[in-house]
Amino acid sequence: MTRLLHTVTLVLALGAATTPLAAQEVTRTEIRRVDAPGSTTHEVIVSRLEVAPGATIPRHTHPGDEHMVVLEGGEMKAPNGKIIPFALGDTALFPAGQVHGGLTNAGTTPLVALTTHIVEKGQPFMTLAE
Repeated sequence: MTRLLHTVTLVLALGAATTPLAAQEVTRTEIRRVDAPGSTTHEVIVSRLEVAPGATIPRHTHPGDEHMVVLEGGEMKAPNGKIIPFALGDTALFPAGQVHGGLTNAGTTPLVALTTHIVEKGQPFMTLAE
């Protein structure tokens, strides 16, 4: 089994892009990538997602379903200001093409989740949404 294939980091500046201390991170560390059982067109990607305090997950879509399990909870703030709790063990499903994200970690510790994506091979893993 492959342990860690690679890490993708999105650096989102809260202030000017030239202020490195103002940058907050959303990090996705890929744990495993395998062909989806019985499929020649889809693959399964399991990752660890970490959202630093103050970081925002950009609004985006995937070319397949995303399943999420919260490993270390916290509170996320929606663009409308509503606080959404994410408790240990909470789950979510984001169907293929559904816009999701846009939430900011409103806590003082990272929010950590395990994600499993079942996506079309050869497609961009994530597409930013308007």
